[in-house]
Amino acid sequence: MNRLSARGGDSSGRTGSPPRVLVIGLDGATFDLLDVWTERGLMPNLRRLAEDGTRAVLRSVMPPVTVPAWTSCITGVNPGKHGLFDFRKRVPGKLEHQPVSSRDLRVPTLWEMLARAGAQVGLISVPGTYPLSSQTSFAISGMLTPGMEACFTNPPSLYDELRPLLGDYVLDAPSFRLRSRKALLPFLDALENCTRQRARYAEHLLANRPWDAAMVVFMGLDRLQHVLWDVLTGEFSVHPQTPEMLRVRDRAEKYISLLDRAVGQVLSACPQDTDVLIVSDHGFGPLRRRFRLNQWLMRRGLLAPSLRKGRAGRLLAAADVFRLRRHLGRLFRHMRPSTGPPFWRWIDWSRTRAYSPSWTEAGVYVNLKGREAEGIVAPGAEYEQVREEVLHQLRQVTDPDTGNPLVTSAGRREDFMDGPHVEGAPDVILILDNIACTVDVRLEGPLLEKASWDSGTGTHRFEGVLIGCGPRVKRGQRLDDVRIIDVTPTVLHLFGFAPPEHMDGRPLHEMLVPEAADITPTALPPSSAGEKPAAPPDRPYSEEEARRVAERLRDLGYL
Repeated sequence: MNRLSARGGDSSGRTGSPPRVLVIGLDGATFDLLDVWTERGLMPNLRRLAEDGTRAVLRSVMPPVTVPAWTSCITGVNPGKHGLFDFRKRVPGKLEHQPVSSRDLRVPTLWEMLARAGAQVGLISVPGTYPLSSQTSFAISGMLTPGMEACFTNPPSLYDELRPLLGDYVLDAPSFRLRSRKALLPFLDALENCTRQRARYAEHLLANRPWDAAMVVFMGLDRLQHVLWDVLTGEFSVHPQTPEMLRVRDRAEKYISLLDRAVGQVLSACPQDTDVLIVSDHGFGPLRRRFRLNQWLMRRGLLAPSLRKGRAGRLLAAADVFRLRRHLGRLFRHMRPSTGPPFWRWIDWSRTRAYSPSWTEAGVYVNLKGREAEGIVAPGAEYEQVREEVLHQLRQVTDPDTGNPLVTSAGRREDFMDGPHVEGAPDVILILDNIACTVDVRLEGPLLEKASWDSGTGTHRFEGVLIGCGPRVKRGQRLDDVRIIDVTPTVLHLFGFAPPEHMDGRPLHEMLVPEAADITPTALPPSSAGEKPAAPPDRPYSEEEARRVAERLRDLGYL
């Protein structure tokens, strides 16, 4: 399997050795499926790691979405402190959105702290790391990189050096928004190619470049579960249980085994004394329905449609049983505005008090004067009145099938997070049917719509995974009350450093052997911790690059 599997149970041989820690990210991994796959023998490497070490359900952040969750993982703070809440950010004073970047991050990352303390670090495909820091020993940026023509490696010449040896690199796993079931097998082909190449590059870099701490993230499991959750679980609640779909399931399980081999391949490049953490940014579960939040706001008089939209437009949308508008939209999507959601042009902002711009944030923004481009709600008492009205109305929404509340939880943003940058989060945040129902921002169509195969059958949950293994990690432990913000403080502790005061997470002493848990950590150098300056005014993405990133997010179903 790998050198780590051959280690002895005694960790005393680690004493005095320089620390080495590898974090492997499996985006979207959940024990609900990992346990089934390991029991069936599909993932022997992960099974050995779990048996040789410690495991825990890893609680994600609000929202449990790729960029804010991975950013909390590598900073140890909640989104209210690091400042990233979604894949994109609103441009102040304009009806525009721009992709977020590493320059928007307002606290130092684990890797920056360790590098400034003298450690050599390597990063491979960590979401939200574009543009890359020059402080790494080696790095390849992850999701939200605009394209292969961008500078996505550090040093910049790294790809030119490795491509003749390893072949073409794949920046991101394929889209999970498919136009036909015939695309499922090509989708799995692309998923395999991306995972195989990522493992090759990671293995080579870890074996041939200096590093003390490194992180590599595989996105394929997230994409797979979005598309085929009901098939992977054997539920077949959306996809039919036909011979064709059974073949797709078999092929998907072959991908699971490939992913496990990729993990083993990465570990094979690591020295025997490496401590390894397998983490996911969030868990996964079934997607049952979508709730058209902006349409609901419109029905409550909180969002006003423009006269151009009007009653005729809504009737046309309702009558569009063949979804011609959707298909035509795909055909002419390049003609859409790239900086804001397409539905914004159908909103009368002069009469709108609240709106939802994002499929992923699950939140409502108040159309606030001085903040929004065409805000009408005054700060202070009127702002709070609108928030209270939205919350009151949301708590009255019931599930038409059961009569129970559809909104599992709803609150002001400060009920879910805290920090100096919490004002960037939605003013009201909600959870629908324990996240089995997600937000749909479109104005037309049914208010509550069942999930369909082309919109995905799985979606995120708060419960991710943590598996720790190595000479300083206890064997056979199961932990409770573990959060994604605890990962960075734990890695810092393994390097002998105390977490800075601004961190929300804590070192997981209970997962470490006594010799490692009981050390007295030292403080990081002052330059390694604390608030970072605001992002520079120059944009890291050109207009064309921002358009391509938006197109990619749209293909993934996030816009």
